[in-house]
Amino acid sequence: MQMLTATMIGSAVLTSPTCASLLPGSAPGESRAKSRDQSHDKSGAVFIPAGSGKKGGFGNNSAAEITFKLDKSQTNGHLGCAEVNLQPGRMGAVPHFHQSFDEICRVLEGTVTVLVGDEVVDVPAGAWHLRPRGKVHSYWNTGNVASRAIEMYIPGGHEEYMKALTELFANPVPPTPDEVGLLGKRYDTTFAWDRLPILMKKYGVTP
Repeated sequence: MQMLTATMIGSAVLTSPTCASLLPGSAPGESRAKSRDQSHDKSGAVFIPAGSGKKGGFGNNSAAEITFKLDKSQTNGHLGCAEVNLQPGRMGAVPHFHQSFDEICRVLEGTVTVLVGDEVVDVPAGAWHLRPRGKVHSYWNTGNVASRAIEMYIPGGHEEYMKALTELFANPVPPTPDEVGLLGKRYDTTFAWDRLPILMKKYGVTP
């Protein structure tokens, strides 16, 4: 899911993650950490402490933030996952669609309004929503408080696009629609730019 728009002002700042690893063979209660973000054991299990992961900010006055949690290399390609915070009155994605993967949203705080095709639904805290492949979709926050949601990409891989997109916004000059479109083509993301101004006017939201 894309947090971008041609009218976005500002830049994204990536911070490198720190990873934690519990070494097998430690005495009970003991751990030796390579880093503080994630821990792994011989089974391939991954533990991600609260608040950890690569972070990117985007939008006017850092209106949105994404924190990357799991990528396809950790899930045998089955899943990518990130946490997204979105400020009130802001859009989280230009209308777009994919052909090869689905997206699932699990709202933790606030309410996220989601468009799929011509259907719009409010997804409150505690609810889930599936955005299926092949359907134009977008989402935004028309509430009075910031929203926080887990975004899941099934199968995994879309998190790589999101990281690359955030890196584009880390540049001093925000990317153009053409630059974003070229990036989208590399990662199975096709934009419906013509629907953006319609949604902005109808729902009173801005990128």
